[in-house]
Amino acid sequence: MSYNNCILILIITTVFLVNNIPIAFSIENDTELHYTCGTSCEQPFNDIYRESRALVMIDLIYNIQSYQGFRSASHAFPTNISGSEMAYGLALCRADVAPDDCKKCVITLINTTRHHCPESRSGIIWRQLCFVKYSDVDFLGIIDTLNMFSFWRPSSSAMFPDFTDAATNLTGSLTETAVASPMFYAHDQFQVMDTGYGPFTLYGVAQCTRDISTDDCKSCLDSAVTQLATGSSGAGVFYGSCNLRYEIFNFSTS
Repeated sequence: MSYNNCILILIITTVFLVNNIPIAFSIENDTELHYTCGTSCEQPFNDIYRESRALVMIDLIYNIQSYQGFRSASHAFPTNISGSEMAYGLALCRADVAPDDCKKCVITLINTTRHHCPESRSGIIWRQLCFVKYSDVDFLGIIDTLNMFSFWRPSSSAMFPDFTDAATNLTGSLTETAVASPMFYAHDQFQVMDTGYGPFTLYGVAQCTRDISTDDCKSCLDSAVTQLATGSSGAGVFYGSCNLRYEIFNFSTS
């Protein structure tokens, strides 16, 4: 079996149930959601690649603010010398996050990645406000729906007759708006009237990494829509190239 095929077969798709997510999303209570490290199919980890990965991580930290919450990078150590090894990485902050909080989130993630995946040649880790991905294989500009996790909040959809329709309408609108946005980002809200308990508002966010094409952004979000548990009182799907989420509370700062 080839190295690439082995990676594809062993990529972990995890369904992650998140309860009690805090409503106030400041950097102080930003929480880790999920992580995936590389597999045993990878090439052996070594000090040369460790240094290449470190250069990528430093680049992400120092440039994430000036690039409006998204940065991709590739570096090799030693630079321009035979025997060097390339490392590739990207970081994405939710577009409503303040620049300082964005940088803090990325720093936290990179430190956590070193703890979770100390000798893995690839990894991805998500927090509430940002995510970081790295690899020794060039993934930049390539849609990633293989790295994935989702969450949902248990609820009785029978309590909200119009809930599923509202969630479907909201996520569809978010997808269209995000794809048309230069930032590949959208946030919106949708009021649900006929609940039997009075009206309430549904809030949602959609976002893609800005290294992929418009068509790939739409494909990624369309895939997220199909995976989203729209009968729940809150749900989210997070890929390596996009994310889509809705809640019955306002979780963004926009």
